[in-house]
Amino acid sequence: MQVVLNTDVKKLGFKGDTVSVKAGYFRNYLMPAGFADIATKARARVAESRKDKIVMKKEEIIAKSAETIDKLKGLTLTIKAKATDKGKLYGAVTEADLVEAVEKAVKIKLDKEFIKMNHFKEAGEYTALIHLGEGLDEEIKVMVEAVEEKKA
Repeated sequence: MQVVLNTDVKKLGFKGDTVSVKAGYFRNYLMPAGFADIATKARARVAESRKDKIVMKKEEIIAKSAETIDKLKGLTLTIKAKATDKGKLYGAVTEADLVEAVEKAVKIKLDKEFIKMNHFKEAGEYTALIHLGEGLDEEIKVMVEAVEEKKA
């Protein structure tokens, strides 16, 4: 079914977009939360009239995202984690650890949802993908260094 979004909905679209969704998703989630309405001709006309503002907002977001991607180009992060003497980490390096490391390195606060990676469970060199939107991807290198636990 076709609906017009009243607000930005992650992984679906921006405010004013007309998108196709399953009836159950609309009925159980989008409509009760006020995120969308059924796309009638009148609502479509109102959404079209607001498109210029919305397009400008999207372009601004994309410009900021492109600027962020430029700052991330060629970035290599080093993360130290407690490990056994064989290099196996006690806890995995996760998206939250990368968010913290990126913020320290280049002063950019990312959300965990923008980082696509497998959790790193051993010391070594890895890559993680930062995905900020369509065509806005950057791979960063992550060096995981083992720090042996001191025995008392």
